[in-house]
Amino acid sequence: MARDFKALVRINDWVLDQKRRSLGELVGQLDNLEGLLAALEAEIVREQAMASQSPIEAGLTYGNYAAEAVRRREALQRRIADKETEILDARETLREAFLEFKKYEIAEDRRQARVDAELLRE
Repeated sequence: MARDFKALVRINDWVLDQKRRSLGELVGQLDNLEGLLAALEAEIVREQAMASQSPIEAGLTYGNYAAEAVRRREALQRRIADKETEILDARETLREAFLEFKKYEIAEDRRQARVDAELLRE
């Protein structure tokens, strides 16, 4: 029985680590998407500055660029919102895994305390 609890603690610890890694990957992906959005915003500012310097050429090309930039911005914002939802779900899954881990860890601690108490009585 003692081995069973120790094994359950180890298994749940491993599951908890996997959930943490998954959450970390999702946060990294969100950071990447936010970086892409920031780069796009900087690109738009540069393009606006260039368009203001040569208004004749900009009149021919900037409208198409602006429409595409708005489409890209909206797509990135949708992806960011989706990723944030994924992160919330992953955090909830991690919370549940942590509670499961703690349940087995506490049971193992209590079992070990009983064993220690019995050894002291002998």
